[in-house]
Amino acid sequence: MIDLGELGELIKTRRSVRKFQDKPIPEDLLLKALELATWAPNGGNHQSWRFLIVTNKGLITQMADAVKAKTELLASWPEAGQFGETVGRWRKTSDFFRGAPACIAVLMSKYSSIADQILRARGESDPVAREIRSYRQLGNSTLQSIAAAITYLLLILHYFGLGATWMGGPQQAKKEIEQILGVAGGWDFVNLIPVGYPAETPEIRPRKAITEVVEFYR
Repeated sequence: MIDLGELGELIKTRRSVRKFQDKPIPEDLLLKALELATWAPNGGNHQSWRFLIVTNKGLITQMADAVKAKTELLASWPEAGQFGETVGRWRKTSDFFRGAPACIAVLMSKYSSIADQILRARGESDPVAREIRSYRQLGNSTLQSIAAAITYLLLILHYFGLGATWMGGPQQAKKEIEQILGVAGGWDFVNLIPVGYPAETPEIRPRKAITEVVEFYR
């Protein structure tokens, strides 16, 4: 078994990296990281994920331009004014991934558990069924499966000496990114992970004390 101290060090030293060296990443390294990530726990072993490795600079630029355009649109709305400097920083950083040597676009397909199928068949007329369905949508099992795989992936990339970060923001340009990458029907773009050899060493930010986030029910 892996040494617990080494595992703990790997987990605690992983940081979100946003600046990368201008250095290509061996494709076999990315494939190995993704192969291990697909061993993450997932609903019904449906493995409702697909990963698109993008190293083409033109495509990365197109995706970044699409995200930037949507950022500027949102920032132009009067409702954005209340957020002041935060919006200004967001406008500067939302497309930082254009400088990454590789981006992994994460796709998700639909998975319906037996509970989901029963609730769908029950329809909208039963208020209890509607309530349960809303609970299950809040904790969507397919999205939880995708999140587990991404967590594995980020740790493995860190082990390989690569930097990466988990980006949900590009979803604002979901339609455009799916068109740029030619995403097939039945799949949804849900996440973008820029990857590269780090050109920065982000500081380790504190975590809440374990006593603040854990309760025992004995």
